[in-house]
Amino acid sequence: MNPMSPSPASGAARSLLLALLCLVLPACGTAASGTEHSAQEYQELQGQVDALKTEVARLQAQLDQSQQDAATSQREHARMQSEVDRLKEQLAEAQELLEIQDHDGALRRLQEANAQLKSVQELLARTDGTLSLKAELTLGGAPLALDRPYTLASGARISFTELRYWLTSVQLEKADGTRVLVPGSYYLMDFMKAQPLSGTSTEVTLEAAHRDTVQAREVPAGQYTALTFNLGVDPTYNDNLSRQTGELSVLKNMSAVTWMWFTSYIFTKTQGTYVKADGTSAPFAWETGTNADLRTVRFAFPSPVTVNSQRKLDIKLNADAARLFTTYSPNTTSTINASTETERERLSNDFASMFSLVSVENTNR
Repeated sequence: MNPMSPSPASGAARSLLLALLCLVLPACGTAASGTEHSAQEYQELQGQVDALKTEVARLQAQLDQSQQDAATSQREHARMQSEVDRLKEQLAEAQELLEIQDHDGALRRLQEANAQLKSVQELLARTDGTLSLKAELTLGGAPLALDRPYTLASGARISFTELRYWLTSVQLEKADGTRVLVPGSYYLMDFMKAQPLSGTSTEVTLEAAHRDTVQAREVPAGQYTALTFNLGVDPTYNDNLSRQTGELSVLKNMSAVTWMWFTSYIFTKTQGTYVKADGTSAPFAWETGTNADLRTVRFAFPSPVTVNSQRKLDIKLNADAARLFTTYSPNTTSTINASTETERERLSNDFASMFSLVSVENTNR
């Protein structure tokens, strides 16, 4: 493209404006001096338009991904899209002014666009993001499987038919120790075969499930240094099953209906079979679920992470099921439930020790 002919505007003023713009945009040279519009000045202005277009395209891609991830509400997304659209209009005007030889007007539009760019970047940095939390169940260094025979370190021979627990009250911790709760973070982690739903007048079947990952939406923007979550349900909801949040529900075989006289959720459920001394098999069933059984797990990040609409957070944990048998063996303790307080307490501790941090990834969208 050929450079345009000069305009009568002040070259000194243009040079100053272009120099100021170059302070905040990359790949910018020194504006041409004097009253003539040189090829160098035109190329620098076009370069700034192209650089801003590239940045706007990147912001648009981040915004599209944020919408796909449902990180923000529709209202918040519409607000951000409006700001990006305004920036696109300013750049289009700058390009048009450059094409009709109005270099001064193009430079002013570029300044406006740069200010708008900063405003959009600040808005995105303050806007909620997402958190992916995976806790893979393993045993012996391999993914856990139902109905597969395992020999534990104690020599006990077992197999699993079900392993479920409530992962709740997910919080991100700041450097000063304050914690930010992820809204609605009450998740049921399931590894089970299909089973009939208890406590209903009509026959209902819960489908088989294998869930080890949760996707948290609208996670408050900020910089964080650690993650905490609960195993179980806090007293606010555990003492009143009519209160609802997140995925809490009595229609999951994880509540009072299976504990009979207790009006609380079952926090953890581990069921399967074990081989007795005589070689025959028998079932074992371990459950926790009173307020005293609630446990909190915390992991510090290797380095601070940033959560917002531009950056996503992916955390991977290992949940080693062998740790559940640190204190007890099904061969000696085949049942743990509401009536076995000491066993529940120790099993709850073992359940919390099951988790270890594998990786923390904090990447751009």
